[in-house]
Amino acid sequence: MVAVALCPLEKGTICNVDGQEITLIEDIAQGNKFTLKDIEKDQPIIKYGYPIGIAKDIKK
Repeated sequence: MVAVALCPLEKGTICNVDGQEITLIEDIAQGNKFTLKDIEKDQPIIKYGYPIGIAKDIKK
C-alpha cells in the first residue's frame, strides 16, 4: 500500500496516514508515492485501492 505526497515532503518528515506514523527516509516530490509498509518482491503495489504495478523489493 502506498500514499501520494500532496506537497513536497522532506526526509525525516513524520506523516500520519490513517493513524499510522511514517518517517520518510528520503525527500518525496509532490505527486510521488511512498510506501506505508514493506512490500516484498513480486507483490502488487496498491494505490487508491487498485494495483498499479509489481514491486521489485521496497522497504518503508
